Amino acid sequence: MKFRNSWLMASVVSTAVARPLARAVDTTYFFTFGNSYTQTGFSATGEQPSASNPMGNPALGTGTTTGGANWVGYLTTAENASLVLSYNIAVGGASIDNSLVQGSTDVDLASQVDIFDETYSSKPGSAPWTSENAVFGFWIGINDIGNAFYNTEADTFTPKLIARLAELVQRIYSAGGRKFLFLNVPPTSRSPMFLDQGNATVEQHAAYLAVYNKNLDSMVNEFKENNTEATVVYYDTWSFMTKILDSPTEYGFPDATCINDDGTSCLWWNDYHPSAKYQKLQAEDMKEALEPLGAW
Repeated sequence: MKFRNSWLMASVVSTAVARPLARAVDTTYFFTFGNSYTQTGFSATGEQPSASNPMGNPALGTGTTTGGANWVGYLTTAENASLVLSYNIAVGGASIDNSLVQGSTDVDLASQVDIFDETYSSKPGSAPWTSENAVFGFWIGINDIGNAFYNTEADTFTPKLIARLAELVQRIYSAGGRKFLFLNVPPTSRSPMFLDQGNATVEQHAAYLAVYNKNLDSMVNEFKENNTEATVVYYDTWSFMTKILDSPTEYGFPDATCINDDGTSCLWWNDYHPSAKYQKLQAEDMKEALEPLGAW
């Protein structure tokens, strides 16, 4: 079934660490890339993050698709052990590369990496990061799957997506990045939007998603092996969200499908995006996995 949505973008924890952190850092420069599950509306040309305003722009809790803050905001301002400055280049509707899967924005992940290259790779005064104190987070694939599962074969097409993702991550490594965070794709097949399309579509999407996540896991392991100086964390959002969807009342939600745009009453903010309350739970769960990266 054809799948288009202008808001689309796109855990138990799995951690893969190539080398231990030598020492903690006082400030972490947190560069994040992705889609609506990550976006905060940050502009690289706007007010830059600082100790007094770690999000830079816009204000915390705005620019998201949650009804409040999302995982980036929580890990920057609340669920952290030392100062984190957020440079969130993620854009709602993004796919990995529009030449492979067209997202609902021109700013695909490839373009986001271009923005990093043009604005921050030179370590400007607005972001004087080093290999030791910068973390690069990638949460991508939701839109790639949603816009490709109905007309491509997972076994042949998802490797192309993952290969392109690997190329973009390698560019960050070549620019000096040494600390990396990867999040896999959550079970968006169980979102109200897909449930409304019937079991056949749900099952088709879920099967495609499983292949994508398997290939992502392999890519992360290969990246570690090929870049032995990197510290790499892989966070399993699929397992964490599945746990909450299976037992929503244990986490303070009335059920697994309710929607409320207040960001706190339900698991879902709209029919495809989880609420701020869910995102806070995920951020809290991520902290243990993120310890090797230095700020959490």
